Amino acid sequence: MGLFRRRQETLNEQLLREAGLDPAQVLGDPPPPVVLEPPKSLLAIVGVPDGSSPSPKEWDTAVSVSVPVLAGDRVEFTTLPGGDVIVDDETGDANLSPLADAVERHVDPPYRAVGVRQGIDLWAVGAKRIQVAQIPFPDGDTLELSRNDGDEELRVDGEPSDDAVPPALAHVGEAVADSFYVEASRIDGDLWEVRATAL
Repeated sequence: MGLFRRRQETLNEQLLREAGLDPAQVLGDPPPPVVLEPPKSLLAIVGVPDGSSPSPKEWDTAVSVSVPVLAGDRVEFTTLPGGDVIVDDETGDANLSPLADAVERHVDPPYRAVGVRQGIDLWAVGAKRIQVAQIPFPDGDTLELSRNDGDEELRVDGEPSDDAVPPALAHVGEAVADSFYVEASRIDGDLWEVRATAL
């Protein structure tokens, strides 16, 4: 799993863009990726039914983008609220910013995305919005917390746990209802993807 920070726009680039000039041409940077309309079959292609990806109907956006520098046939990544990208699955170590930039024309971070190669340079990318919480908890990759009529149960990696309930995890559920069920999947370190439902 890797983390990379995307390059932020410089003041010169911002001023050129606001003046109606293309910073890539004026400053000699490589051109941005070409974003294409997704083919009709894109959702079926990206929504690989492997258990880890949303089904095709669950994507919030799907795009096609031409990116010549990526290796492999599939990438998975999560973009955090600040724009950092956590790479879950990738061949090589190329910068995934062109894929993230194409997605963010339609969906703001945080989101989880899957990209699948469609041709030599053409990638189909599906993205799903997520909720991210910082939960200090050293163990496990998944957490489940249920609270109903005062009864509370914490499960770590599917097993009942006697560990103290992380207050940040409880807060996610309490924001939804008094009785709730929360699932959390570790993204990286103390950052977790969370889903809460009322009971």
